[in-house]
Amino acid sequence: MVVEVVRPVRAIEVADLSNFNKRYFVGSARAAREVSLAFSIPGTVASIAVAVGDEVKEGDVVASLDPAPYHAEVDRLTADLDGASAKYENAKVQTERQRVLLGKETVSQARVDNFEAAEKSSAATVRSIKGALDKATLDLGYTQLRSPFNGVVVAKYVEDFEEVPAQRPIARVVDGERIEMVINIPERFISIAQYIENVRVSFDAIGDIEIPATISEIGTEASAATRTYPVTLLMSQPQGVRVLPGMTGRARGTPKKGYEQFSSIVVPVAAVFVPEGQSEPNVWIVDRDSMTVQTRLVSLGQPHSLGLSIQSGVEVGDIVVTAGANSLREGQKVSLLGENR
Repeated sequence: MVVEVVRPVRAIEVADLSNFNKRYFVGSARAAREVSLAFSIPGTVASIAVAVGDEVKEGDVVASLDPAPYHAEVDRLTADLDGASAKYENAKVQTERQRVLLGKETVSQARVDNFEAAEKSSAATVRSIKGALDKATLDLGYTQLRSPFNGVVVAKYVEDFEEVPAQRPIARVVDGERIEMVINIPERFISIAQYIENVRVSFDAIGDIEIPATISEIGTEASAATRTYPVTLLMSQPQGVRVLPGMTGRARGTPKKGYEQFSSIVVPVAAVFVPEGQSEPNVWIVDRDSMTVQTRLVSLGQPHSLGLSIQSGVEVGDIVVTAGANSLREGQKVSLLGENR
């Protein structure tokens, strides 16, 4: 009994790229930047300077801790540093005197060594206290929590006089001027995303206004469930209306000028091969019903960075094998890697 081997292959469903600028891709708006602000030190909340909905500028104080304990620590270490510095200066003077006496041979080297050791110990004490004072000064500055950018307060988590540990969220600020939207691009289109410009986004909630956007990030890993890639768009708030996080929008764009290849069907270079004994280019087409492959004679256009344009022989919706073309045979059973299409 002969067991038929089903060969797994990589394949794509052919798309007509000339229709790309007629397609809309759906996504949801979100703030381009948002942050949950928290104190890096513990303490008692002295005041919350904002309410939900308030606009804040970069550097504005959002909340403050009671600074008294941190002021006290700075004062204590400042006094300790003054005392340690005085001892260090005295130790230097004493050590120098002993060196003079050593030159006159009135003291031993061992005595000078003891004074030098005491001087080094005093210097180390000064450095240690100075380091502690620097940290205490920083901690005192951390009693004021400031906004890192212009934005809007969308949440407040504590009230005045609460005792809070370090890193507990105090308030959340979002950048209301810059909006992001993540859309999902099918894998047959993701290779051309970098060549798209004049991106416009519309939201049903604000009417027919189209907002210019730019592509800020193109995902490199497809969703296992949908086989789509995330593409992040960045836009500014339009005049007169406001896009809020969570609003559903639609995005579309056009190919950059000069990319005439978008007017034709495009397949990867590895999909095209010349069968043994022939001279014309072919591709393998997967029959959806039988899941077998058949060769198809094609007429090629000009090569470009995205692959090869097909002038005839392949139609939109055909499934074309993109890898391993030279190891297949006519009518062979195949399965599609990574998909059930």
